Amino acid sequence: MRHSIERKILVPFLIIVLLPSFIIGAVSMWSSYQSDKQFKQATASEHLKSLDRYAENLANRVQNGTMSEGDAKALIKMMIYETNGLYVEDEKGELTSDGEVTNSAELDWYNGEAESSWFVERKVLIEQLEDWNWTLYSPIEFSFYSGSLPDIQKYTLLISIFTGIIAVQFTIILSYNLSKPIKNLADFCKQIALGGQVKDLDIKETRKDEIGVLSTSLKEMVQTLDERNIQIDKIKQLNETILNSVHVGMVLITKGSESVYNKAAHKMMNNDAILERRVKQFTIHETSKREEEIWDHKVNEEKVYYAVNYMVIGGSGKRSIMTFEDITHRRKLELRVERMSRLASLGEMASGIAHEIRNPLAGIKATTELLIRRLELSDDQLTLTENMLLDIDRLNKIITNTLQFSSPMNAAPTVVRVDDVVRSLFVVMERIANEKNVRLHQVESNAELMVDRDHLRQILLNLMINGMSAMPEGGDLTIDCHGSENDRTITITDTGIGMSDDVIEKIFDPFYTTRAEGTGLGLSIVHQLVVQNNGEIDVRSTPGKGTTFYLTFPSREEEI
Repeated sequence: MRHSIERKILVPFLIIVLLPSFIIGAVSMWSSYQSDKQFKQATASEHLKSLDRYAENLANRVQNGTMSEGDAKALIKMMIYETNGLYVEDEKGELTSDGEVTNSAELDWYNGEAESSWFVERKVLIEQLEDWNWTLYSPIEFSFYSGSLPDIQKYTLLISIFTGIIAVQFTIILSYNLSKPIKNLADFCKQIALGGQVKDLDIKETRKDEIGVLSTSLKEMVQTLDERNIQIDKIKQLNETILNSVHVGMVLITKGSESVYNKAAHKMMNNDAILERRVKQFTIHETSKREEEIWDHKVNEEKVYYAVNYMVIGGSGKRSIMTFEDITHRRKLELRVERMSRLASLGEMASGIAHEIRNPLAGIKATTELLIRRLELSDDQLTLTENMLLDIDRLNKIITNTLQFSSPMNAAPTVVRVDDVVRSLFVVMERIANEKNVRLHQVESNAELMVDRDHLRQILLNLMINGMSAMPEGGDLTIDCHGSENDRTITITDTGIGMSDDVIEKIFDPFYTTRAEGTGLGLSIVHQLVVQNNGEIDVRSTPGKGTTFYLTFPSREEEI
């Protein structure tokens, strides 16, 4: 557990303050102890010597005959017994103390087994009474906790304790005052690190020491950081506004974390599940392998295109930016321009070839008809010449369509009611539809277009014929019209065999057909007529389910 700054200041200060007091007290106690010990030892030694002198005086009186030996011994023993803790061993080896015989085996100090410790010191003073052949023993015990030492040092101890308490209180106050501004600075820095609301620093601005300089510098730093954070937030909001306002989807791919998307990316992925799956499955390793590519797939039976770009950020290779843009409309325009350019070139070539073929073909037909009238032909010969005329008429029809494709009539747009045109075509195609077991459906819309009426009839007629041909087993053909304020879209939907993507890319090319009896010019002419009327044509198809053509023309309101 981490210690606080207050404790780190308090503990050393306490050691610095209390250690001298403890050392002074200990030295004083030791000096007093030594003095007391020397005093006790000197007193006991002097007492033993006085007894020795007294015994010597008694011995002299015995020798002078003034006192008997028995009285002298009794008198000296009386003097010895009056001293507490003093032992005497007579000439017979009998050890007595306080007038009672003592068993020497029970005395540790007598047997040399008594030992001193750290706080208790034991010593035995010995004095020989040579005149009587006696030995005096005075065991002395010195201790810090006994005797007169506590009384002598009690004032010193009280002063040391009182001084220690004052030192502790002073140290606590000092450490608190020293640590408080440091703790305030630490809390202030912690608030800055957490990035939350920073409270004002509780330090007096009048302080001129290092803490005051540090607090002032921190306040200035926080103010500078706040100003820069405001600038960064403004730049961040501006960048987010720019990123979210562009129509290009942008994805930041970071290794080991979730990807970040702008609004355009979210919008496109919400509308296209296949795009969302491909983007989310993309990894940062794949972005380093390629730079640009085109994605295409179908959404609601319509083929969509995305231009996808990758760019690795920094040298670590851990971040990449992926952008994707919906270029479906641009792709359609490119295909439309390419198709129109190709049709124009083919139209010029077809026009020259048609003129070169049509003139001799008319001569061949006239000659064949003249031979039939002037010669008597057999039945087989007549059949052959009639077949020749049929093939000539078929070829002439192809040439006529080719010339019509290469030099279509100029459009004369007028306000046309779509329902009226569709209704009249249903009347014309009803017999053919019944023969092919095709059910015709018209969705009333009351829509009006700015388009050439004859061109619209020809466009719808060709598409109806193609739709019926795509339903050899019968089915449903539906014409509907819907749109917005500026344009209207006519849809022609069949439930036929459908077309693959490869076929859809070629259906507007001249002379391309999937039917043996077709010329391959019908949809080319339809495309050209739609373009002449400022319209657009699109097709969506699913093999085995059917095909829908979309014809978009300006509405009456837009033209006005």
